[in-house]
Formats: sequence, C-alpha cells, structure tokens
Amino acid sequence: MAKPSDPTIRCPRIGLTLGDVAGIGPEVALQALKITHLSQRVRVRLYVAEELVAWLAGALLRAGLELAPPGGQPGLELCPVAGGTGSLREPQVGVTSLASREQAFRALDAMAQAAVERKLDAMVTGPVPKGIFDHLQPRPPGQTEFLAQRLGAERFAMMLYGPRLRVVPVTTHVALADVPKLLTVQRIVDTGLAAADALRRWLDIEVPRLAVCGLNPHAGEEGRLGDEEARVIAPATQRLQAAGIDARGPVVADTVFHQALAGEYDAVLCMYHDQALGPFKTVHFHDGSNLTCGLPVPRISPDHGTAYAIAGRGIADPTSMVQTYVRAEQMAVRIRMAEGGSDA
Repeated sequence: MAKPSDPTIRCPRIGLTLGDVAGIGPEVALQALKITHLSQRVRVRLYVAEELVAWLAGALLRAGLELAPPGGQPGLELCPVAGGTGSLREPQVGVTSLASREQAFRALDAMAQAAVERKLDAMVTGPVPKGIFDHLQPRPPGQTEFLAQRLGAERFAMMLYGPRLRVVPVTTHVALADVPKLLTVQRIVDTGLAAADALRRWLDIEVPRLAVCGLNPHAGEEGRLGDEEARVIAPATQRLQAAGIDARGPVVADTVFHQALAGEYDAVLCMYHDQALGPFKTVHFHDGSNLTCGLPVPRISPDHGTAYAIAGRGIADPTSMVQTYVRAEQMAVRIRMAEGGSDA
C-alpha cells in the first residue's frame, strides 16, 4: 500500500470528535495526535462546539499542536459547530452535564453531515455517554446506530479489532435473555455481509474467512443443548456461503478464539456482546478499536468509554486512540487510492 505522503494520492481527510469533553476524550485525542504526528500526513478536521474553540485552541497550543488554515493539504483544522446555548465554554473535568452532552452530539452530527457530503475519508469518534441521544425519538442505542442511520447504511455491524483478533457481535446491548429471540437468519447474514465488506474494502483482506459462533455450549451438541444452531445459525452460514463468503459454522465458541488467534479466521461472528468482547478484551484491552462496518465512510473509535473518574488526572492511557488513528489513516489512504475524489 502506498504511504500517505505519496504525491500521487490526494491528501486523505479524517474527521475527529472529542466525545464528551468532561471525560478522557480530549486528553487522549491530543496525546494521540502528538504521538502519531497524524496531521503531518493527512488533513485532520476536528469538529467541536464553537463555544469551546478558545479552550481547545489553548489546549492544542499547550500540547505543541499547530493549527492549519482550511484547505486540502496535511494539517490540523478546527471545524466549529454552531447552534448551542454557549453556557459551557470549557470542560468541567470529570463531571458530565447536559451542556457537555449536547456539545458532543452537535460535533458528532456535524461530522456525520460532512461524511454524507463525502468531505471525509474516515471518521474517528471520541467516547460519549449514551445520554447524548436522549433528545432523539426513537433514541439510538449509541454512536454506531446513529451514524448508520445518518449515513443511510443498508446494513451495519460493530467490529472490535486489534493486531491479533477481530470479533463482530450479531446482537449488542441487549439482555442475555433476549438474545435467542433476536437472532434471525437475516440478522446474522446482514452482520456477516457487512463484516466481510469491511474486511475487503478497508482492511485489505481479499477473501475474508469468517467463523460463525454457535450460541449454546458445544454449539448445541446436536440439539441436546439448544436448537438455535440448526434452526438459525447453520442456515445463515449457508446463505453467507451462497453469497460467496468463506464462512464456517456453527463453530464451538470455547475453541474458536484460539483458532482465530492462530490465524485460521479473519473475524469471528459472535451471537451476543460478551461472547465477543470477553475474549477480545482479554487480548486487546489497551490496543483495541471499534470499527463500524457497512457505512459508506468508515468510522472507528477507541475501545473504551469516557472514564470520568480519571479524567484530567494525567493517567488515561492513549494507546487505544493511538492505534485508532493509525488504523483510520490506513483506511483513509486505501480509500483515496481506490476512489480518488475532490479535496472539498
């Protein structure tokens, strides 16, 4: 793959939000910008509520990060977002508020609009509480679902990935008791198609190999421990295979992650949240990222939350954000190579 500095490639454009500024988002974002020198190779467009611009400009100056004027060349550009009450002009570190959540939503919504208009090649979102969507009806469960709706995704999925393991939960933030009735053939197929598309287009895996986990112990043990494998998961795997995807399953969940870590699979489709994130965080607690599959523009975020309790104490680990920037840059460069486009 060509490097971002290749003069034959138009400068990749990465959008960035800080999340809730009361949390660790701002500090890990700025640390990661300094560590990676990202803005020296790509155009970083940082979306922020306009009333926070003076505070953020000061924070960037203290971090030794220089701003660039608007344009299409590498540099760090602030994109102020109007529309708020202006009541919060700097963070109350560690204390979320209605104002800070509203500011986080405005920044996210503005970046989503830029992606809709194809002004970005990749998006990086900072950590937010679910409360930033409380004013919306119906209320999206999180940033993944909000961006899928805003960008008009036909199907989408959440992929957690790191250097050694990638997992894709079919169901996410739902009660475990509700999982069996939420699992459908179509839902598993849509998740698999979105994951395979992301692996091909953004991660440069030409023929993705997907493991499709069973739901029950021993993948149901031929129906003695549950029928979801025969009734739902096996037919979904067959439909993925019919679509040209190298999908295998139902596979036993207690061994599949060992096999994936050994290189047998490119991603593991899991039936519920903790089936995916338990093994993943054991391996990639500090260096994992969250990729939204199925969007026209990739969105990636660090695999951690707002961590209000440690915000502003100088102990937040920026590793996940550093890896997220690196991965966003790789995807943005690949997209620029494949699609070109204007430097709007």
